[in-house]
Amino acid sequence: MNKSGSLPKSPLVTIYLPTKNRLKLLKRAIRSVLNQTYTNLELIVINDGSTDTTQQWLEELSANEPRLIVLTELKSIGACAARNKAINKASGQFITGLDDDDEFLPDRIKTFLENYDSRYAFLSHGVLWYYGRVGKVIDAQEQELSLDDMLSYNYATNQVFTETYKLKAIQGFDTTFKACQDYDTWVRLILEFGTAKKLQGYSYIQHQGHEEERISTITNKLLGYSQFNKKHNQLMNKKNKINQGFMSISASKKRYPLYLYLKHLQGGFFIRKTRYLLSSNLPLLASLRSKALK
Repeated sequence: MNKSGSLPKSPLVTIYLPTKNRLKLLKRAIRSVLNQTYTNLELIVINDGSTDTTQQWLEELSANEPRLIVLTELKSIGACAARNKAINKASGQFITGLDDDDEFLPDRIKTFLENYDSRYAFLSHGVLWYYGRVGKVIDAQEQELSLDDMLSYNYATNQVFTETYKLKAIQGFDTTFKACQDYDTWVRLILEFGTAKKLQGYSYIQHQGHEEERISTITNKLLGYSQFNKKHNQLMNKKNKINQGFMSISASKKRYPLYLYLKHLQGGFFIRKTRYLLSSNLPLLASLRSKALK
C-alpha cells in the first residue's frame, strides 16, 4: 500500500532483462515473468549481441505475446548499457530487473505493489540461492536500509523495485563499472531519494549451479569493489571501510588471515566473517560443503 496516496488500480510494471547467448536459461527467466500473478506487465528483453538462436526465438514469442518488447543489439554493448536502454524505453510507472539466469517466484510483482510506499527510494526482497540440490535464503528479514547500512553491505541484493522516474533520474547504471553495478545504483538511489526498505521473505531465485558463462569473474568483482570504494569512499565511515575490506577479500576467494579477521570484527557481521575464516583456511571443508550443495 502506498502510504503517500493510493496507487492506480493496475499500474504498468516494466521488467528489464538483458541476455546474451543463454537461450535455455532465458526461457526459464521469461516464463517466470509471464507467469506472474500480477499481469499488467511490460517485459523488455535486450538481446545483447547473441550469436545463437536467441533472436529468432524472441521474435517468434513476441509475435504472440504483446507484453514482450525485444530490443536488439547486433554487437554486444554490455549488460549495464543494455539495462539502460531498456530503462529509457520503459513505459511502466514501476520498474524492476531480472538476470537471464535467474527467475521470479509467481507473486514477486504483486508483493512489491501491495507493499509499495513512495517515501522509500526502493523496495527489495530476499533471494534464494539455489545450488541444484539445495538452496539458501539470504537477506530475507524486514529492514529499513539507510545509506550507512548499504555502505557496509548490499542488503538490497541484485534487484530492486522502484518508480521508473527514480531510476531515470539517476541515469540508470554506471557502465564504467566492471562489477557491483547494482550495488552502486542502489546506493545512488538512496542518496537521491532517501531510505529504502527490504521486505520480509523472498521472491527471487538466483541459480548458482549452472555451467553457463559467468558475467562477473573474480577479477571483475575485485575491480568492481575497487571502483565502488573509490566512488563512494568520501561517504564511508570507519565501519563501512572495514566491511568493504572484508567483501573484497571474500570476493577474491583468498585465505582470510586471523589477524585481519580480528580487525574486521570491529565492523560486525560476526557469523559471515567467521564462516569465511573457516572455509578459506580449511579448503577441504569448503570443498566438501560445495559438493554437498550440488
